[in-house]
Amino acid sequence: MELSGTRIVTLVLLDLVIFGIVTFVMLQWMPRPLKPVDYLLAGGVGTLVSLLGVWLLVWREAPNRSEMLFKRRAKKVDEE
Repeated sequence: MELSGTRIVTLVLLDLVIFGIVTFVMLQWMPRPLKPVDYLLAGGVGTLVSLLGVWLLVWREAPNRSEMLFKRRAKKVDEE
């Protein structure tokens, strides 16, 4: 899989947008007053979701998806 410079920049910007949206929604969802732990939680969940998004995009673009996580080996043939 070959990525051009423009495509890499687009993926990074998309990842930042996903992170920002998830973090914003989490901070709006949490009850006030916010504590430092709430910001840590929102940032952690935003990071997790954005990394999952990047992993899914890379997996989708992989030329051979069936061997991305593990490599299939040829079966041994018993010679007699």
